[in-house]
Parts: sequence; C-alpha cells; structure tokens
Amino acid sequence: MRLSFVGLFLIKAIFWLLVCLGVWYLITPYLAMPVAYLANWVVDFLFPVWAEGVERDGNALVLLTRLEMPIAGAIQSGRVAVLTPEVDFRIYGYGLPLLAALLLASRAGRPLPKILLGAVLLLPFQVWGVCFDWLKQIAISSGPQIYWSTQLAGYEKELIAWGYQFGFLVLPTLIPVMAWAYMDSRFLSTFLLEAALDGASESRADGGDAGK
Repeated sequence: MRLSFVGLFLIKAIFWLLVCLGVWYLITPYLAMPVAYLANWVVDFLFPVWAEGVERDGNALVLLTRLEMPIAGAIQSGRVAVLTPEVDFRIYGYGLPLLAALLLASRAGRPLPKILLGAVLLLPFQVWGVCFDWLKQIAISSGPQIYWSTQLAGYEKELIAWGYQFGFLVLPTLIPVMAWAYMDSRFLSTFLLEAALDGASESRADGGDAGK
C-alpha cells in the first residue's frame, strides 16, 4: 500500500524529533542560560521585595528569595529556611527540538537560520513557563504563610494557577507549531490540501465498500 503524503511527513517528523531531542538533550545547559538571565530580570523587576536573583545548576533554574519558612520540628527554636523554588528547564524548553524536527521533516528552505530564529522566538514563552512554575511553588504549593508574605493580592493566586497551567500544557507545543506554520507556510498549505484529499479518498472508498 502506498504511503500517503501525510503519513510520510509524520514518519519523517518523528524520526527528526528523535534526532533533535538527542542533540537538544546534550546542549540544554547552554540553552538554559539565556532563560535564566531573562527570568532573573523579570522577577527582579516584578518582585524586588522578596526575589533576590536566579542561579543555574545545569538544567536546574533556582529562584533565590527572602521568603522564610519554619523548619519542620524546629518551630520552638525559631530556626527558618529560605524558600528557593527550583525548575527543570527541560520541562519548558522542548519546543525547540519540536520546531527543528518539523522544519527538517518539511524540508524547509534554509532550516538552520530558521531554527536559530525559532530559538530566540521561543525564549519569552520559556521564561513564562519557568516564572509561573516558581510562582506556583511559592503561592500554591508552599502554603498560606508563604503566600501572604509575598504581599500578593488574593485574586493573583488564581492568575498564577492559570498562568502555570497555560505555560505548562499549551505554550511548549503550541508556539513551536505556530512558528513552523509561519516559517514554512507553503508546505503547510500542501499538507492541509493533501490531508483533505486523503480524507476524501477514504470516504469514497468506504462508500464504495458499503455499496457492495
């Protein structure tokens, strides 16, 4: 049976995704560096009262804060620990190998410059995911005592929950696909046309079988 245009593209995309993921996995500590820098600027600008900066340890991005929380079993002694939420960059950074795989599978012209441009375009959305993950750990996971010490308004807790879910579930996959669709719009048009034709052919075949 002849492999359809759509099926062939999907096979190529999966192959290139596996290749790109392998390369990406090796270089993620370097890709995390600009995200750490930008995220540091964001939290320093928005939360100067309790945010002290960002440290990077390989793929881990750690938010340094002045938020104190009691150590379990040591409340009477008055000992406290400083909250330092940590996020793995790879959770929000896999959009780049996805974009690269789509561009290579569709045989887009000049793929390398487009991949480099895509890496830059994805940065704000990766920073979104990392920052909202930190905020979720602070405002939701760490309990009310920490939340109120941040001086955030009550309604902001709901916004943080929404921002975290959007940054975790939607942005890492949606933005790379949208970037690919823009960078290789001609192939996308062909892909949609072929998918429609394949669907119509299958419908006619099913109708013919039913008539027999």
